[in-house]
Amino acid sequence: MKNDGTNQAVRGAPLSWRKYHESTKYIPQGTSTSSKTPLFEDSEPAQIARGKGCRVWDLDGNEYIDFRNGLGPVLLGYCFPQTDEAIINQLKNGIVFGHPHQLEGEVAELLVDNIPCAERVRFLKTGGEAIAACIKIARNATGRKKIIHCGYNGWLNSFTNSGFKPAGLTNARAEAGLPEEILALHSALPWANTTTWEQTFSKYGKDIAAVVIAPDYPEMAKGKDFLPQIRILTQKYGSLMIMDEIVTGFRLALGGAHQYFDFMPDLAVFSKGLSNGMPLSAYLGKSELIDSSRKIGISSTFGGETLSLASAKACINFIKNNNVIPYLWQIAETIWPKVNSLFVKYKVDATIKGFNVCPYINFADFKTKQAFFNACYKNNISMYHVPYVNYSHKKNDIEEALVRIEKAILEISGR
Repeated sequence: MKNDGTNQAVRGAPLSWRKYHESTKYIPQGTSTSSKTPLFEDSEPAQIARGKGCRVWDLDGNEYIDFRNGLGPVLLGYCFPQTDEAIINQLKNGIVFGHPHQLEGEVAELLVDNIPCAERVRFLKTGGEAIAACIKIARNATGRKKIIHCGYNGWLNSFTNSGFKPAGLTNARAEAGLPEEILALHSALPWANTTTWEQTFSKYGKDIAAVVIAPDYPEMAKGKDFLPQIRILTQKYGSLMIMDEIVTGFRLALGGAHQYFDFMPDLAVFSKGLSNGMPLSAYLGKSELIDSSRKIGISSTFGGETLSLASAKACINFIKNNNVIPYLWQIAETIWPKVNSLFVKYKVDATIKGFNVCPYINFADFKTKQAFFNACYKNNISMYHVPYVNYSHKKNDIEEALVRIEKAILEISGR
């Protein structure tokens, strides 16, 4: 355990948790992001003070090797020089204006040049609202109402209370607070079960405006066959295909899953990884569809906010010029297969499944899951059920992390 001198507190001191509990008087769960809610009071960092590279420090000065990465957006690393410099330089010239700023066009051009399905681009702030924008566009374009979801498409669009949910929303009832009339227009279908999709389209295809698909973490490899087949199915019935590339964009490939698996959706949404942690989302795709967004009233004051766009420009250029995505694949390969081997070695019933750049830790039971995360925090590893690497994770960081993770696994193995 390390202490960086933030204050004289050591592990067990109340500052981080005291401040967290004070905050719950004013904000539910002490956070606006449910998946960030701390659970383990004897070990977990309740409030973070700062981050650098692939490490974070809590208010008590405890250092953690981080695999949460802001729940995905921190692709290059905390306080990454190139993106920080871009933000600082733009800050000197203004944040948001009543007229367009040149960065909007420049970042849009970068996306069109590098993302296969992108003919035109518009910006918002979060992935969820960009998905909502695409659904509105699809309903307008097709004159239809029904939407099929696959995977987690953000809180706003998980109307069916099925499919993948992040940790903080595991017990949430996404359909609560929505009229029955709206719920009836949304349904969920399973990942990689083409037969079920074909049966559904055979029955309701003429009413389906669009499908919104986020790849499944543990079974992502099945996208090779499944996603092109769904593309053919939607074209057959005149429905639009919307790819949720919020996690997969800039991780599987620059263009996310649709580039990696080589098919072309009508629309796609990118957010995490786009600007190394700054709040920005992009909805993009066919020109006529994106162009319709103005006519149907999709607009946001902060879509052209310049600090996020400056960071995105620097982030995308750095990714392109420094082989970041191949590096993420390579460095991820040096840790998660070894963690899987540790689970086997110490007879812990858990498995890391999926692609190593965005894997999923599958536990046999909830008790084992809780014990593992708790032990990781005690050994100064900030872990997540979808554990991400970033570009700042270097060989020595991974080696150190593996030592700490092995200690955590050994502790819960009962040996």
